[in-house]
Amino acid sequence: MKTEGVNPDAKSFAEPSSGYHKRLRTANGSNIYICVDLSGIIQTIEGPLLHLLGYQDAALSKTPLEVYVHDDDLQTYRSLISNNNDRGEFRMRRADGTWFYADALVYDVFDDADVLLGYCFRLYDVTSRMNEIFRLVEQEEIFQAVSRNSRDIIIIYSDNKILYHNELAMNKLGYMPSDFHKMNYLSLYSRADRERVEELDVKLSLDSDSELTFDAVVKSGTGELFDCEVTVKSITFNRSNARIALIHDVTPYRKALRELTSSKHDAESANRIKSDFLAMMSHEIRTPMNGVIGMTSLLMSTNLTSEQRDYVDTIQVSGECLIEIINDILDFSKIESGKLELEEEPFELQVCIEDTLDLFALKAIEKGLDLLYLIDNDVAPVLVGDANRLRQILVNLVSNAIKFTEKGEVYISVQTLSQSGEDAELRFSVKDTGIGIDSDKIPHIFEAFTQADNSTTRKYGGTGLGLAISKRLVSLMGGDIWAESEAGGGSTFYFTVKVKITNEVKPRLHIKGNLAKLHDRSVMIVDDNQTNRQILKLHFESWGMLPVLAESGKQALELLQDSKKLPDLAVLDMQMPEMDGIKLAQLLKTRSDLSQIPLILLSSSGDIDNIPAYLFASRLSKPIKMKALFDQVLNVITDISKKNHMSESQFTLDPTLGQRIPLRILIAEDNMVNQKLAMSLLNLMGYRVEAVVNGRQVVDILKVKKFDIILMDIQMPEMNGIEATEWIIYNMPADEQPLVIAITANAMVGDREKCLDAGMVDYMAKPIKVNELQAMLEKWGRVILERSMHD
Repeated sequence: MKTEGVNPDAKSFAEPSSGYHKRLRTANGSNIYICVDLSGIIQTIEGPLLHLLGYQDAALSKTPLEVYVHDDDLQTYRSLISNNNDRGEFRMRRADGTWFYADALVYDVFDDADVLLGYCFRLYDVTSRMNEIFRLVEQEEIFQAVSRNSRDIIIIYSDNKILYHNELAMNKLGYMPSDFHKMNYLSLYSRADRERVEELDVKLSLDSDSELTFDAVVKSGTGELFDCEVTVKSITFNRSNARIALIHDVTPYRKALRELTSSKHDAESANRIKSDFLAMMSHEIRTPMNGVIGMTSLLMSTNLTSEQRDYVDTIQVSGECLIEIINDILDFSKIESGKLELEEEPFELQVCIEDTLDLFALKAIEKGLDLLYLIDNDVAPVLVGDANRLRQILVNLVSNAIKFTEKGEVYISVQTLSQSGEDAELRFSVKDTGIGIDSDKIPHIFEAFTQADNSTTRKYGGTGLGLAISKRLVSLMGGDIWAESEAGGGSTFYFTVKVKITNEVKPRLHIKGNLAKLHDRSVMIVDDNQTNRQILKLHFESWGMLPVLAESGKQALELLQDSKKLPDLAVLDMQMPEMDGIKLAQLLKTRSDLSQIPLILLSSSGDIDNIPAYLFASRLSKPIKMKALFDQVLNVITDISKKNHMSESQFTLDPTLGQRIPLRILIAEDNMVNQKLAMSLLNLMGYRVEAVVNGRQVVDILKVKKFDIILMDIQMPEMNGIEATEWIIYNMPADEQPLVIAITANAMVGDREKCLDAGMVDYMAKPIKVNELQAMLEKWGRVILERSMHD
């Protein structure tokens, strides 16, 4: 048989008589020959030296080869020279300074006499292969470092056979290396999770590029269970497809989360208990206080000696103070428990401020203080927000200002900080001329139950909650509160709130249509208080009038004497040094040239009715309401008949109400004092009423008698007011059901809604006010009368 390319006559290496010799192949593009003598000096070079090392042949010729060998590889090179090895690897320096990895075969070179002349090295370029090896070694070192230091259990598996695990897997799960190699990957998980983990593994096989993360319970060799987060991803391991699972133990975190959740539930439960306790305590305290204040009001309407009236006044004031303290504590607790909800209703800012100042008018009169306010012209007149809570903040700040101010003024101002569309941010300031606060104590005054110092509480009283409540209310309104003060130099409290502006509701003070009547009319303002003069000046200017200012009666007379034209109107302050407003008015009336000037008196004396009426066209009590001042100025200027815009008279009880609106009324109240109070008030209105002490008695009496209205207390023994109302709704014909009005001391969020949801038509909070009770009877009495007319 003939084989192509083979000489059939050639002798085999195996034939003893055959002679043969070895011949090296010539160098090619991947290797070179470098031959050196016994001293290691390069004698010849064969092959692409320039291509592999970047040198010309002449550059290396006649130089020691080891000069180009890396210092760390000289031992390898020298062992080849000394005939210890016939092959080795060493690095050679290229012309550009980089290193060439050479796989070297060494040959001894002899002459014809078999004398050793030197050595020839056949050098192969293995740079790429060595770099790849180093890269793989580096990756392996990185992987091992990550694996050893990872806080996660690392498992590499294929077909559920574990191929690799890190040291943490052994330490955490308590298995030996031999155990891992024998066990199924799925057996790492609890029985309840194995099927789900297997399904997820199948899902991953359908999309090898995806990554799955899931929660599972991992079981240790001792049976201990761990809550874990597991992430699985497909990888290549040992040149085969595999998956890596990173198992992160979250047992401590889950345990802490469960404990935190449990604590949260406990805290919420405690908060609910606290809220219920506050509601109960509010009821229990308000109920007897209702009796105290109500009976005191009735007692004051009787004939009393001056000494007795003084005692009754003290009881009344003490009762009202106690109610204020209860309200403060209740409000603070509502805010702390997150149960305080702000309303969003349109309101007039000017009315809100004036109502606040009205509350302190008598106190300011007693101390001789001026209560002033100024709203910048760019502040919208009608805002949307919680007017009651804004008023509460102002009440707290003004109350403190008056409390700590013996003379001078309390001044409220309002400015617009920013406005964008319907949204606006306002800044309020309440400034006083009182005792001031030490600068080091200012940071603490907004803390609960805290005042500037202990002596403040002893001297001025108070719970120390007002500013703490104000701070939290301001925060709920999206603002901030702070103070500037120094001891003996008065204080200024600032706060900001965010509100909305509305044009849908018009303010009650409409002046634009009347501005023409006041335009260019002159007015003289005589007041020793500079702040009050400036406030009045700004208001008169906004109405188109021309104000002239005088700080005393003497200066006013001098200005009038020098004036070529008398003012159309003069506004005089009552309390001024040397010459008060009455004396100035008397002097003006005695002079024929000045007697025709209409005069308006502004007084904070509280005894305005005793001021001679013939001297003045109008008399107004401080704090001045701008609407009242505007009306009086307009009336004087236009000679319209004067209207009495003095302070609203106190409410008077209507003894004919029972005749005008006859009603059959039942009182359900377990507290005998409050029951007696309600019966007395209704008797004074002309009603004859019946009373029971609990809801069970309400049910019993309704079975035999008819009533139009039931004044129903909520908390009563045997059957409370809610239960009794529900019985009425579900058991009595609709046309025979009385209207149920809740009367309760509960003042927590949602109490009103609970009453209305039960079927009650209205809600009154204790202590009961006579005017509120009478208004309630008039309101629902008319409904009952209209219903009977249609029947």
